[in-house]
Amino acid sequence: MVEFLNRYVSLQKEASYGTEPTAGTGNGEVFGEVDDESIQHNFELMTREDMSRPISAKSVTGTEHSEGDINLAMQVDDFVGNLLYSFFPQDTTSNPSGSIYKHILTEPSLTSASAGVYPSFTIRVGREEKEHTFTGMMTNTLNVSASVGEYATMSVGFVGKAESATASLATPTFDGVALDALYFANGEVKFDNGTGSAPAAVASVKSFSLDINLNRDTDNAYGIGSSTYGRAPPAQRREISGTIEFNKVIYTSSLDEPTYDELIAADGLAYNDGTDPSMSLKLLDEAGADFIFIEFFNVRFEAPEASVSGRDTNTMTVNFVGLYDDNLGAMRVTAQGTSLSSTQYDA
Repeated sequence: MVEFLNRYVSLQKEASYGTEPTAGTGNGEVFGEVDDESIQHNFELMTREDMSRPISAKSVTGTEHSEGDINLAMQVDDFVGNLLYSFFPQDTTSNPSGSIYKHILTEPSLTSASAGVYPSFTIRVGREEKEHTFTGMMTNTLNVSASVGEYATMSVGFVGKAESATASLATPTFDGVALDALYFANGEVKFDNGTGSAPAAVASVKSFSLDINLNRDTDNAYGIGSSTYGRAPPAQRREISGTIEFNKVIYTSSLDEPTYDELIAADGLAYNDGTDPSMSLKLLDEAGADFIFIEFFNVRFEAPEASVSGRDTNTMTVNFVGLYDDNLGAMRVTAQGTSLSSTQYDA
């Protein structure tokens, strides 16, 4: 038995849905420093029951697909860049200086069918003795979490076609091997309630989490002639939500944090500047050079939770939802670093 050899996960964008591209880093395959994965082939058996037998005697495969999650610490490389691009599929790339590249990722266009099409990927997973290949994989859910004393992490949920036959292991090459992951101590959160003052970083946030759900319609990815997906499962309503934990109850603020009284008085306090981001999270590496910058243009906060337990410190937790702004959209993500590709992800 082979143990602990060649465990890896790679992503490779597909030119057409479900068609596996030729493997290799020279062909766009990128390997990620993944903590764990749970991608599995699933199928349902159909059984036939007739009146002549006390138990089913015949069975065939009904539908089959693959699904699962990839979990990892966030760092500024093309593996993480491709994961973010899969949720924000319009990419504007620039070269601020030297070997530094910046990718500004935005949401799909509402006016052009060809602008911002969600990509599909072939995912290859090395599992010690064999490589497992999953084609037609589309991202469906994203969680980004950052808290005091921890690396920023991301969890990405995929759905896709049935697994292919296993193959020989590859030799992975990690383009971000020299990078450190982003962490919360070297980051910043800003709020802008639209009063005109320039937003400044707040020191009161102790954790921040973001969830995006594309609500892919997997039922309508099937069609006659195949037991697995015949088309990319379409994204339906895009849902954005999250949670912010403050290290104290915010009663007064000079930095635009939502205060307790504002939150309970408004029955859903809204931040929508109309021009600039209403809230942002910036995560940096230890050197403060590579970063991922997440901006929200229209957010609404739920009621705060600030109850007391014994002599524990009184803190405040607030959930929020991200809403669409007709001029700006809902969100924008920027990744900048020395290990990012010079080529646009949507090219």
